[in-house]
Amino acid sequence: MKLKNIPVELIDVAEENVRKDQIFGNDKNDQLMKEHLSKFDLLQPVVVRFDDESRRYKLLIGRRRFFALSTKGVREVPAVITELEGAEAEAASLFENLIRKDLSPLEKARMVKKLVDSTKGGIGGASAKYGLPKSTISEWLSILTLPQPLQEQIEKGEITSYEAIRIARRPEIHDRLVQAAAQSRLQEEMLAAGVKRGAPKGLLTVRLVFDPRKKSDKKIWGRLNEKASQNGVQVTDYVRNIVAKHVH
Repeated sequence: MKLKNIPVELIDVAEENVRKDQIFGNDKNDQLMKEHLSKFDLLQPVVVRFDDESRRYKLLIGRRRFFALSTKGVREVPAVITELEGAEAEAASLFENLIRKDLSPLEKARMVKKLVDSTKGGIGGASAKYGLPKSTISEWLSILTLPQPLQEQIEKGEITSYEAIRIARRPEIHDRLVQAAAQSRLQEEMLAAGVKRGAPKGLLTVRLVFDPRKKSDKKIWGRLNEKASQNGVQVTDYVRNIVAKHVH
């Protein structure tokens, strides 16, 4: 690889660039990059490959930096020239984007999957090549196994990456969380299921503790589960209904 200043008009975004279809300037991080480069010089060069057929350079890594500099009006950008292409070039672009902090949980999970799919040896190969723990890769991939309604809640920011991974580990609660999301009580149900840390802001909770070592508690808990099942609801909803009727 070698470093060279390349005229902006000779650079195109490569097909292997994982963000090639995204319009620059649509999110806040694009604006932050533009503001930063309007005051400071570029510290990290972009990465390109020279295409013999078109006699132009293909941008593999640094799309946001490139467009921010173009907007700034620079005529040349410092670039590292590599010979990477195809799957290897896409993998390099994926990894570069993967370490960014502004990725949504789903976007990161999809990139992890692409990285694994494009690396020989699957999860083990990606772990060895990029220094990512196998457990971490598996956790991010597990997010993509969640039902579509829950993935939509992740996109909306209603489920964090921490919560998504914990939910993915417990397929037995997926249906009840999907139902809770449809009824606008997802946060409450995640708390009840133990996949959420602490109470959501503005949510008031009442905690009931049943000790299975005590016969009386075990009996009450069994009856509550039975009654809730007969009414087609979760125990938390059944208890809530009882409390609501009592206070009225």
